[in-house]
Amino acid sequence: MYTAPVKLPRTIGQYEFVELLGSGSFGAVYRAVLRGELGFEQEVAIKVLDAARAHLDQRLIESLANEARILSRVQHPNIVQARHFVAISDDALGETWALVLELVRGQSLRKLLHADRQAAHPLPIQAPLHALSELADGLHFAHRLTDERGNPVGLVHRDLKPENIHVTNEGRIKILDFGIAWAKRRLGESTRGGWTKGTPAYMSPEQIRGEPLDARSDLYSLGVIGFEMVSGERYVPASPDPDPLGPATEVRFAQREPLLVEALRRRHALDTDSGAVRELVALLRGLLAQDKRDRPGRAGEVFDRLEGLVQLHRPSRGRGRLRRWVEQQNQRERDGIIDETNPLQRPLEPVRSTVILRGGGDDEDTSFIDGPDPTGEQPSRPRSPDARPDDVVIPTIGMTAARSPDPDPDEEPTGGLSRTLEIPALDGDLASPGWGRWLLVAALATAVAAVLLVVLTH
Repeated sequence: MYTAPVKLPRTIGQYEFVELLGSGSFGAVYRAVLRGELGFEQEVAIKVLDAARAHLDQRLIESLANEARILSRVQHPNIVQARHFVAISDDALGETWALVLELVRGQSLRKLLHADRQAAHPLPIQAPLHALSELADGLHFAHRLTDERGNPVGLVHRDLKPENIHVTNEGRIKILDFGIAWAKRRLGESTRGGWTKGTPAYMSPEQIRGEPLDARSDLYSLGVIGFEMVSGERYVPASPDPDPLGPATEVRFAQREPLLVEALRRRHALDTDSGAVRELVALLRGLLAQDKRDRPGRAGEVFDRLEGLVQLHRPSRGRGRLRRWVEQQNQRERDGIIDETNPLQRPLEPVRSTVILRGGGDDEDTSFIDGPDPTGEQPSRPRSPDARPDDVVIPTIGMTAARSPDPDPDEEPTGGLSRTLEIPALDGDLASPGWGRWLLVAALATAVAAVLLVVLTH
């Protein structure tokens, strides 16, 4: 579905929409300025649902509203903050809904990992350990979220991956995109079941199987990210297997452990027989356990164990390393050294589509999608003259602009393993034909209504 570009700048309510940051089949994200009294101004990011798609599928509104409810309760420095959830009525954008978010300036972890793999000198071990520590702290807070009565919500992010993690210009970690987060006890109206979303290479075994999830599923994803940050290699190896789930279901830590140990020895020049290094390997082994009962029980436990690695991890040094890492990448882009992994600097691409149904419990999502938006290709995104592609982070809303290319230029194809499965499954037989049958149903319903109107008026 092609949506004509909105003329910018454009003022809607208190917000001046300044720049289109990214767009996709379900909506767009804008950089905007909130203007208040006596010269108050604040830059924000605004996710806006595509009005036509939102009217066709109420679940899109439910998903954005669910993210808004979650983020309004999860106030933590390592999680992107929600500012407002509003209804929009505009000539260009239509009648729709928007989520106003903190605008994060920095670099995506995916981009930084790609740059680190190509660097002559890899990032010192303090940086990945500090990043993992802040991720664990943010997850611990989110997992412990309670409702108004103090009952645990059971929040699970479900799509933790480098594309949804950003390092700010100050060297701090931000977790983005709680749009597909799942909670056993909902914050507000219950969201319809029947979806299972995620990114195969970062999904836990139980998530791939469509089983009920808890915090330990996110900890598996954290382990995958930790393996990649420390080793410089993907945990799920490249594979020509066309099934995106195949390699993800077959990988085992025992197969990948030698690569990790060798990276600690060569890449980081560490003594692999030291107690701290053995503890780090043991922690990653536990996080990546196939059976969730063998993983750490809480993200807080992971945080404590990382903080205990004093020989390897000093928070002040780790944050400083991360800050300089981002500064270097920002400077490369300002100098015109274009990084092809930067989604802000290349045309948007359609997502491949494959629907896989999985059985699951009554409370858990059961369908799984990876794939091309059936509406076709996405238009390239215009940029305003004052755009700053080096340091603006896009909060995703089912957009290809917010994911890095897969495979990386220096890797073999991975069968779509790093692509988020972000398109909601259609029920029953409608899942396969796509939107064509939706349009046919709508046309038939309109025709029937017209006939009834003629009969009643005569």
